[in-house]
Amino acid sequence: METPELHPHTEVAIKIDKNVLTYSEVLVFTTLYNVYKIQNEAFSSNSQILSQISFEAGEKPIYMTGTSTYSGYLIAAFENGKVAKINFSSYETETKRKKLNSAYGSESKLIFIEHIIDDIDLVALSSINKVVLFNTSQINPVGSRTTKGFHVVKAKDGSTVLKVKKREDVKFADPEYYRKGLNTVGYYLKPGDEF
Repeated sequence: METPELHPHTEVAIKIDKNVLTYSEVLVFTTLYNVYKIQNEAFSSNSQILSQISFEAGEKPIYMTGTSTYSGYLIAAFENGKVAKINFSSYETETKRKKLNSAYGSESKLIFIEHIIDDIDLVALSSINKVVLFNTSQINPVGSRTTKGFHVVKAKDGSTVLKVKKREDVKFADPEYYRKGLNTVGYYLKPGDEF
């Protein structure tokens, strides 16, 4: 994945997958739960793709990914501790529709979004400094784009999930220490471990 970049018209950091310009279609997910599908017409920059979209008032792009086959899954993690695993084929249409509404669930604030082909390890950090390591294979994929997801991190005393990262993006002396089942409060972040 590329480093988030600022689009001049949004002032919002956009998460952009690596090699997004090599795919036949580019999908841009937004703050208003929409996804815009852009046919790649030999674009040479991500800004060219974004310039093809007529965003709604107040709408900001948050994630850009590409596909040629609509394989894999969209992983969406929410502040309430739920994680959705949506079949990426749910975004495929028979016609060349440019915009799909209800691209992901709106019940809770989105804190992580990623298109994956194969299952990966993710790490969640809660507001009470508890950590949960899990693999996306533990979450059943669904076809509904608006799924609320499955509880991965259980709330305790009103806690919320602050961040979700890929396992390779954290520095833990013993990552497996944090691996538990789903719907768990997790373990306290050990001194010296970096999230």
